[in-house]
Amino acid sequence: MSLPIEDPVFGGVNYTASAYMMELLYALGDGRDPGTGIKPFSRWSKNLMGPKLPEALLNYNVGMQVNLLGGYPISKDIVPSAIFTAVFVIFTLTHLAIFVVNCGRNHYFYLSLYWVGYGILRSLGFGLRILWAHDITLVDMAIADECMLVLGNVALVASNLVLAQRLFSWRHPVGGARRLFRYTMYGMYLVVAGVIAMTVTASAVPYLYYLSSKVFWHYKICVMVSSILIILYSLTAISLLGLSYFFKPTRKDENLYTYQPWWIESFSPFYFVKKGAKLEAEETFMKRNHNHRHAVRVIAATHHHYNMVEGLTNQRGDLTHNTSILIIFISTTFLFLASVVRCIAVFQANAAFRGGRVCEPVLMYIVWGLLEVVINILFLVGRVDLRFYRPDKLPKKVRAIITAEQSVMVSIITAEQSFFASRNISQNVSDEEESEAEDMDDFSYTESPPSRTAAPPGYEFKNDKLEESTSNDNESDFNF
Repeated sequence: MSLPIEDPVFGGVNYTASAYMMELLYALGDGRDPGTGIKPFSRWSKNLMGPKLPEALLNYNVGMQVNLLGGYPISKDIVPSAIFTAVFVIFTLTHLAIFVVNCGRNHYFYLSLYWVGYGILRSLGFGLRILWAHDITLVDMAIADECMLVLGNVALVASNLVLAQRLFSWRHPVGGARRLFRYTMYGMYLVVAGVIAMTVTASAVPYLYYLSSKVFWHYKICVMVSSILIILYSLTAISLLGLSYFFKPTRKDENLYTYQPWWIESFSPFYFVKKGAKLEAEETFMKRNHNHRHAVRVIAATHHHYNMVEGLTNQRGDLTHNTSILIIFISTTFLFLASVVRCIAVFQANAAFRGGRVCEPVLMYIVWGLLEVVINILFLVGRVDLRFYRPDKLPKKVRAIITAEQSVMVSIITAEQSFFASRNISQNVSDEEESEAEDMDDFSYTESPPSRTAAPPGYEFKNDKLEESTSNDNESDFNF
């Protein structure tokens, strides 16, 4: 005899046909947990009862699924989901338009393209939620929708970390240019990629397969751990900002040459760099010395502590980073709040019919919808594509130029090579020439190759000057 089943919709003991129908399917699922295997359940139920399942059966099974932030969509979710879908489509097109216009002016800020991908994720996430609300049995679509909503939040967190990294490198160019710092940041990006993979897997598998209650609990623990890691990851941008401003720039930072995009004259919402300004700036480096061509590339700013490599003009407008810091701080705070709310929902680990207010759709539309709309407005109006633009690496033809100091060494090497070449030729002279050469033995002198510090024809310099210039070429300007 079947045991009484608690009704997730109406409460109390349930002896309805839906309950006994589920008892039959539980037996087919070899004693699975009621919150798992919704995909095979949907397939078996449609085989037994036809393509359109009774609403009572659907409500019963949806109520037994694990609770989610925002819950499972119903007809009331269609309108707000459609609104946010349209809004994020507009943001996506705007980011794409800015990227295209910037590319036409040789201003390549690839994070704009990254935000285009983020906008697509958000648009698809809310768009699929509309279709899911029409048919709750579309399990594959439901899994894709939930994953896209979670990934959209993490994608914004990752972009914030990139912005904070560039701000840190601007304030601490020596530390920001070191391999240890860069590899540490790369490691963090790899870790979050692993966290995303763990989140998607642990969230999707219980919907796809029948699992026992013990195994299902292990998957819930994995999702809990990943939600905590996402919270910590959302705080990395703020932590990096704190490190950059709590620790003052060192003397090496202050003496280091930095290559900043001086051709950016404004951060106005409707400002774009002049056409060809970047190319003209790069051409000026052909007349500069070695240290300028290999200066550390950082974002633009007016108030700084470093030797900035400028071009022919220093009219760069009123560019400060107080607004940039505020943009990162506000966006990180909003993303942190969204991560905390989702973490609370995950740690409840209840069936959907027992979910609290944190699983209400309104809260999801606020933290994943409204707050992210504000973040995108800050990015677009604040023109992060200008504020956080780091100059591209100089063209190869510019970096390969040999300066006058380096040409001296080339002349010396050429003279030395010509000496040894003449020695090889002298060994192949005829016997008659050798006899004439033997007559010269009365003149005692020693042949030796020209010294590496000897001045070639047309140059006059002292040996100690050359050694000093070659040994201190980097140290005098970079102070590493």
